[in-house]
Amino acid sequence: MKNNKLIRLLAGFSRREMTRFKEYVFSPYFNKHEEVRALTDYLSEIFPNFDLQHCQREVLFQHLYPGEAHDQSRLALVFAYTMRLLEDFLAQEQLQQGTTEQQERLLRALRLKKQYKLYEKILQKTEQYLAEVEKRDYTHYYQEYRLAAEADLYYNQIERRKMDHNIQRKQNNLDAFYILEKLRDACEMQVRRRILNVDYSARMLETVVEEVQANASEYAREPLILIYYSLYKMSTSNEKAYYYSVLDALQNYEYRFSNTELVYIYNYLQNYCIQQINRGEGQFLQEIFKLYQAQLVQGLLIEDGYLSEWHYKNIITVGIRLNEMDWVKDFIENYKKDLSPEAQENAYRFNRASYHYAMQEFNEVLQLLLQVEYSDLRYSLGAKALLLRTYYDLEEYDALISLAQSFSLYLRRNKLLADSNREGHHNLFKFTRRTAQIRAKLGYETDEKLHKQLVKLQEDIIKAGAIFNKAWLLEKVNELETMIVV
Repeated sequence: MKNNKLIRLLAGFSRREMTRFKEYVFSPYFNKHEEVRALTDYLSEIFPNFDLQHCQREVLFQHLYPGEAHDQSRLALVFAYTMRLLEDFLAQEQLQQGTTEQQERLLRALRLKKQYKLYEKILQKTEQYLAEVEKRDYTHYYQEYRLAAEADLYYNQIERRKMDHNIQRKQNNLDAFYILEKLRDACEMQVRRRILNVDYSARMLETVVEEVQANASEYAREPLILIYYSLYKMSTSNEKAYYYSVLDALQNYEYRFSNTELVYIYNYLQNYCIQQINRGEGQFLQEIFKLYQAQLVQGLLIEDGYLSEWHYKNIITVGIRLNEMDWVKDFIENYKKDLSPEAQENAYRFNRASYHYAMQEFNEVLQLLLQVEYSDLRYSLGAKALLLRTYYDLEEYDALISLAQSFSLYLRRNKLLADSNREGHHNLFKFTRRTAQIRAKLGYETDEKLHKQLVKLQEDIIKAGAIFNKAWLLEKVNELETMIVV
């Protein structure tokens, strides 16, 4: 039963979470089923070893009902009760993480019980807590709105004939939350349109944009709204000024935003830099490098305690393209320990190979690539492309042609590869092979004949669709042009 949804969910728990769930199950307030307690106790005892030996149906049933004949429906019922409790536990854990949500529920209970003195004391403390929160994200406005809405209900209930600002606070925060959510979603829609080739409807978005434009001075007090306004304008116009506007706002207000919010903002900035780089705007290579460095300093690229191997690779790739070789070398070594254990050695070897290739230390590249495991499609493609370039620079033409032939077969057989990805790699290998064949004939065929072949190659490259490592390929083709004298 190791594939049972209850066991699969528990397998993702930490030891602390498993212990807390057991305490939850053993609380008579939440659970009175002895069989559920016995099952949870057993699962906690074997945690995290939920293997077939410990989790066979027969083993579990005998642990719950020693000596009795196996009854699968009876066991399934216990699992159903336990799963229901686990879902309640997860909801309760999330509730405890949201201080204002808990306080809001407490305030509602006190209001309904007409415990007004205690209500006002807790309301004041909660309002003070929200006012003093330093790091904020989009949820802050929603929390302020919910608290003001609860306070307004209290005002109506006690029917006091005095000035009360809660309904105005409620409206202000509702407006801010709505505007920010519309702008955040609009930014995300722009990203997804480019990736998924789909369209979205964003009714009232233009009204929101016009509202912020018309009242910019008023919204200046809410820098998060202005940042997402600039991010949206950045993604929908050709005005680079919006990109720099976001950078300026981050410099002034970054300390006020939660890490979660900062990750979103930096991702949108990175996506913009990538678009600009793809359009030939070379200065944005330095921009994305600075964005990565800023995130490294703040620990924003660490997810679940680890640096993603793909962030590791992308940062190194950008550093190499900028020829920041000393920085790249230090980064490869210093951040190796931050990679997850299962990805560490593979990512380290592959990226060291990329570094040595850039340093033209080709024998080091070959040794490292032999140690890279190709279980991940991205490593397989990247390593083969790097090996292709290394063979070319070493003038190992037989090895290069053999690799190109086997890779062509690999591309045809791999059904998981997207068409654009397949085309880009196919063209790289095809044209590199042709370039190598021309280069290998230098001194054996006439320059006139080789020149005709080179011109045809250049024409075919221009007509082709996507080509990965196109800049490298064109560099090698241009080198050939200087070698052939007509």
